[in-house]
Amino acid sequence: MKKWTRRKVIVNGFRGVVILGAGKGFYNTTPLHMELSDNKIKIDGLPESFRGLKIAQLTDLHASAIVSNKLFSNAARLVMSQKPDLIFLTGDFVSGSTKFLSGHIGEFNRRHFDESIEALSGLKAPLGIYGVLGNHDFWSGPTALETIMTGFEKKLEVKWLRNESVTIEKGGEIIHLLGVDDYWSPGCSLGKAYKGLDNWPVKILLSHNPDINEEIDLLGERIDLVVSGHTHGGQIVAPLIGQPVIPSKYGQKYRAGLVRDGARQTYVSRGIGHLLLPLRLNCPPEVTLIRLV
Repeated sequence: MKKWTRRKVIVNGFRGVVILGAGKGFYNTTPLHMELSDNKIKIDGLPESFRGLKIAQLTDLHASAIVSNKLFSNAARLVMSQKPDLIFLTGDFVSGSTKFLSGHIGEFNRRHFDESIEALSGLKAPLGIYGVLGNHDFWSGPTALETIMTGFEKKLEVKWLRNESVTIEKGGEIIHLLGVDDYWSPGCSLGKAYKGLDNWPVKILLSHNPDINEEIDLLGERIDLVVSGHTHGGQIVAPLIGQPVIPSKYGQKYRAGLVRDGARQTYVSRGIGHLLLPLRLNCPPEVTLIRLV
């Protein structure tokens, strides 16, 4: 009979924790383990016609060999069960070419992307579907970028906001919806998106990366709500340690959920897909519902 030393007990205990953690992390990526995050967000001066407006957000799909299309179809069904007035798609539709350490890994796969589009084909909203692009979309190159935009336009009638704004009208009242290219892309321009807007109507900004808040502060103009993704909520949220890596210069500040910067609010969704590994530890996929009040 083998003698169990204190060291063996500790080592085997650690191995058990790692195995259980990996198992839970893998379960968190399955279609069954998806959460609806229902958020009431108060905006001062919100026109009466927009009170109670329901906005659904999907972000960070990361269509690839390690992300199940059932995640996308289940997410679409969950969105439509809420009967949203607007739908926001906030970038990283593919993993494609991924910058990792000193180089790139992977490449854009048309089959994975087409399958993801088909899984989302039931999405619709009376006030429209609006989208912005993420860093992985840009990293995958101009051909992939064009394929992504054209695919969503044809299948879902997505209206892309590339450093521009649109007016959303309801009941004779309006709000402004702005969108920018990914914050890490050279073409990102909040100034262009804001051009021509006055200071009165409510303004909602779609930006894949929540670090756009730095540009908002520099611009010195009013944005009431920023809707973002990008961080995956940390993807791996370890007990005691927390999130080892967050792709944001602000550290944990914009990891997930609602963040206040004075009168401005930012909602950061954990997103649907995952990157590099099929693991999400203590950080399940999220379908976001925002109710304006």
